[in-house]
Amino acid sequence: MKRFLKWVGYIIGGFVLLILIAVGTVYAITSSRMSKTYPTEVETIPVPTDPAGIERGRHLVSAVGKCAVCHGDDLAGKSVSDAAIFAKLNAPNLTSGKGGIGATYTDADWVRALRYGVRRDGKSLLFMPSEAFTHFSDADLGAMIAYLKTLPAADMTIEPARSIGPIARAVYLLAGFPLIPAEMIDRAQARPAVAEGVTVEYGRYLSQTGGCTSCHGANLAGGGSIEGVKVPNLTPAGTTKSWNEADFIKAIRTGTRPDGRVLSAVMPWPHMKDLTDDELRAMWMYMRSVPPVTAD
Repeated sequence: MKRFLKWVGYIIGGFVLLILIAVGTVYAITSSRMSKTYPTEVETIPVPTDPAGIERGRHLVSAVGKCAVCHGDDLAGKSVSDAAIFAKLNAPNLTSGKGGIGATYTDADWVRALRYGVRRDGKSLLFMPSEAFTHFSDADLGAMIAYLKTLPAADMTIEPARSIGPIARAVYLLAGFPLIPAEMIDRAQARPAVAEGVTVEYGRYLSQTGGCTSCHGANLAGGGSIEGVKVPNLTPAGTTKSWNEADFIKAIRTGTRPDGRVLSAVMPWPHMKDLTDDELRAMWMYMRSVPPVTAD
């Protein structure tokens, strides 16, 4: 019996050792990547000062970029995740109030963060959707910066991201969790202006810049899960295969599917509901233009 228990102890000890080695390896790899610097030559883009340009920026920030999801309704920052086992992530105060980055950020700082996901010190921002925002044209990115510079000052001091836990690190390595956006961005890509209109091209543009393709995949086929919720297949053969344009617009406006079920809280439809009818029609056209994928 003692011999048996001794071997059981060896086996358990071996498993514990393997787990410790695995966790140590994950931390070593992710810490190295998070500490990497990304020298970034920031281009100068036009930042409008006229009311129309600023209003365009407001719409892009609120309805397309959905910045309030992480930064709060007044963009003064908030806690995004406070689970130590996953991550403790805080979105900063974007205004010029006390504790806000808006008081010191230059146009170049905004471009570096929004388009390239890089901080002033050259390291990557964490869990910032720059892999989506990088698709914004110069004109639209400039309009967003113009609006951000006019935000009412709000005093709120938000500590930067405090820790990235083992689950977030492991999911980043194994499943592509977008923890380090700077390494996901093709800096050489073209960012042509896309004419607004009810077109497939503009629908694709809104879907990319708005992060739809970040969650649902470049082909919109979904797969995987976010916060335990399966990411649906949006191709013509997927979840929305029986929907029509009106169903899609109603789902975004009200959060209700054609069958009466409510969209998951993981889906940021409350912020998307301010998209115009033409923008939603363009996105629907794009969704219907992608090749159907049967897996769902």
